[in-house]
Amino acid sequence: MKKSLLAPRSFPSFPFLEGLKFNAITCGIKNNKKLDLMLVVMEKGTSCASLVTNSYTAAAPIKWIKQIRKHGVAKALIVNSGNANAFTGSNGFNNVKLIVKNLSSTLNCNPKEIYIASTGVIGEQLPINKILKSLPILVNSLSEDPKNWKNIADAICTTDTFSKGSIINSEISGKKIKIIGIAKGSGMIAPNMATMLAFIYTDASINSEILHEILKSVVEETFNSITVDSDTSTSDAVCIFATNKIKFSDEIKSAKDPLLVNFIVSLKKLCLDLAKQIVSDGEGANKLIEIKVSGSLSNKKAKTIAMSIANSLLVKTAIAGEDANWGRIIMAIGKSGVKTIQKNISIKIGGINITRNGSVEAGYNEEPVTKHLKGKEILLDIKVGIGKGTAKVWTCDLTKEYIDINAGYRS
Repeated sequence: MKKSLLAPRSFPSFPFLEGLKFNAITCGIKNNKKLDLMLVVMEKGTSCASLVTNSYTAAAPIKWIKQIRKHGVAKALIVNSGNANAFTGSNGFNNVKLIVKNLSSTLNCNPKEIYIASTGVIGEQLPINKILKSLPILVNSLSEDPKNWKNIADAICTTDTFSKGSIINSEISGKKIKIIGIAKGSGMIAPNMATMLAFIYTDASINSEILHEILKSVVEETFNSITVDSDTSTSDAVCIFATNKIKFSDEIKSAKDPLLVNFIVSLKKLCLDLAKQIVSDGEGANKLIEIKVSGSLSNKKAKTIAMSIANSLLVKTAIAGEDANWGRIIMAIGKSGVKTIQKNISIKIGGINITRNGSVEAGYNEEPVTKHLKGKEILLDIKVGIGKGTAKVWTCDLTKEYIDINAGYRS
């Protein structure tokens, strides 16, 4: 059984957030009798925004979210684990509509206000009868008790070794607001908005259009800057919901409104925390790797180089073996497809200079690099020296345990 890098970290103690009721139950989707179905019900008028996977084999719930998200209002979020409802044809999408129809009728709301997500095995039909029979039980067990956040975080896990949550207090226009979030993810992580889900809630009053613009910007530097195994899931989704309980005297006019500066900084901090929890819980992982690339022609090109390094199996296995084989980093830079000039490339591992002017640093001593690689958090700093573009991404090492976990995933 793999142990997470962050295993000692306990789930946060979430505060009360006005406008929400939620809980999770065991409905029998998973064989291990763990929580596998969760529901959050929001008060009328909750704004929402979402970003979902770009996969061409996206799951049925993702197709549903794409259909409804322009509506910009949410009443409920329902998520199951143990089954991805992906590559399930018309039956899979009809099952989504059955769940939505049932819930919208029960909650007396527009079907477009029901958000749905699934995570788990691909290609198997949902046990729809189990879910439909469980909905009344789930609805009747809803509560405002903040302790239920742990239940719903547990209910969305698959190969995760711990439940992921984060909270941050912020302010808008002089008023205190809360931002809380839960996430899941351990394998099939290479978001291209991984099997990654993240759901964020705030009591601030922000409309859906502005939320969407903020979310796009924040996700690019957080959830879209992590990778475990270079595999983009069929089911990735990040959703943010604003209950609009905290009103502001000054109108927020756009995502660039100065009133939102603190909120955006706080949201990015929360999303980065969740993203790093996901990558630290990478299947079989023992090390969290931060890769910074600077000096490229643009931020986008810098990120391409960083992701080439992060997704290199040779780099990841070298770090797993605590082998200071920096030549693998050189290889990954070269294969990225981004123009570089060899003599301008410099590499640091753990702050230690390794290359300069196109070759190894004079007097380079491998011993302190090897010592750094024995730690749990590994820092790679690459300068390519032809521009001002920068990027930072996070990944984990690749161990034999990743193979063991995924070879027996369905058993």
